[in-house]
Amino acid sequence: MARKYVMGNRQNGLSDVLSDEEVFFPETTARVLDLWINYETPANLSLTDDPTKVRSFEHEPPAGGAAFRIVEWKPGMWDDTSPEEMHANHEKLHSVHVPSLEYLRNAKHVSMHRTNTLNYFIVLSGKMWALSEGRDVLLEPGDIMIQHGCMHGWKIEGPEPCRMAAVLISGEFK
Repeated sequence: MARKYVMGNRQNGLSDVLSDEEVFFPETTARVLDLWINYETPANLSLTDDPTKVRSFEHEPPAGGAAFRIVEWKPGMWDDTSPEEMHANHEKLHSVHVPSLEYLRNAKHVSMHRTNTLNYFIVLSGKMWALSEGRDVLLEPGDIMIQHGCMHGWKIEGPEPCRMAAVLISGEFK
């Protein structure tokens, strides 16, 4: 069991813990738990109501905002996933860039995709291959991956799930 605490300012201007709740992962193959979403940067520090309660899960954060989440992948995930299934999954998640079927059929792994985000990942437990169109790296507990809006994918390594903390920040190429 984990807890999520939200700290901010009360109406009198004094800081306090504004909410305290248990958090649970949904029981799916890839378990994603959005901890916080902000809709603009700089963030509106006056808003302290939990924005994850009013937004269904989407692959990317809102344009101009950010998402803070925990992601857990189970061993064998995507092993039997076809390019057609992965393509449909990206459409279901409202991915900004849905890879073409042709790309997925020829990619080194069916999980390859791109987002318009700057991502900060830190591995909490387990092992995961971070895939690129060039060199791949095996991430282990404590390792950090920073991604800049590039094609990438994930492949679980070993018999344990891999759990990562992730911050996804809306971005654009200028």
